[in-house]
This record gives sequence, C-alpha cells and structure tokens, in this order.
Amino acid sequence: MNAFLVASKFPQSIYAVENMDLVLQYDLYNIGEKTALKVNLDDRHSFPTQSFEIVRGLFNVRFERISPGTNTTHLVVVRPRQFGIFNYTSAQISYISEGSMEIRVGYTNAPGEGYIYRLKEYERKFAPKYIYWIVFFILIAPTTLGSLLAYSKSKTKYEGLAKKKP
Repeated sequence: MNAFLVASKFPQSIYAVENMDLVLQYDLYNIGEKTALKVNLDDRHSFPTQSFEIVRGLFNVRFERISPGTNTTHLVVVRPRQFGIFNYTSAQISYISEGSMEIRVGYTNAPGEGYIYRLKEYERKFAPKYIYWIVFFILIAPTTLGSLLAYSKSKTKYEGLAKKKP
C-alpha cells in the first residue's frame, strides 16, 4: 500500500468578520503504509487578495515528508476586506508516495458557504452593552428617584398624622 493523505480545512474562528482575523486550519493525515514525499498544499484560489489580506501564513506550502500514521497541521490567518456571503472552497494537495514517482492529487473538504459579518453588525450583536446600560440608568434615574422622594414624603406625612391622633 502507498501513502494516502486525508486532508481537512476548517475555519477556527467562530465568526468571520470584516477587518478582523480569521484563522484557517489545514490538517493532513497520512493513513497509508509509506511516507508521503514532496507534499504540496495549495489554497491560493480560495482567498483572492482583493477580498482577503494575508496576516500570517502561506496558502501554498510544501512539506518534504509526512511519515505513515502521522499528521501535520498548518494555520493561516487572513483578514476579510469585505462583508457578505463567501464560498469556502477546497484546497488541493499533491504528493508522491515513497518508492513511486506517480503524483497523487487530492482535495480537502470544502466548508461551503459562510457569512462574513459587517464589523458594525458584529459589534452590535456581540460587543458588551455597557454604554446602553449606563444611558438606560441615567434616563430611568429621575423618574425612579422622583417616585422614591414622593413616597418617602407622603410616608413621613402620614406617620406624623398617625402619631398626632389620640
């Protein structure tokens, strides 16, 4: 049996947001009985540079060897420049098996369509709401304090009347 690579591609970030980092993880597993040589992982077509900025990592990576029963992980950090629906396509892997000159080609899974949130939408949905609570308390304080003052004033008035009556 030759080398046989199983590859996966998953976004590690829960949400893809414009102008925020998106981490992509590529996993390569050699489930064959021989070493995979000259392994090339290519995902340049999935993330065009006009839509994504590469923050860290490479989309075209070469591994000299992946031994049988081992795995290799590769991470890439990108920053989406636009919001909207995006199609995550599969990455291509190519390699040769030890003792063979035949180039084998495979693909990672394709996570499919995902939504890249607009930064304002993301912050509105997930950011802490401290400012809203502070404004809420400032707006509610006058009516609450006014009611409290009216209650305490009438309470002291009626307590005073109750003490005067024999």
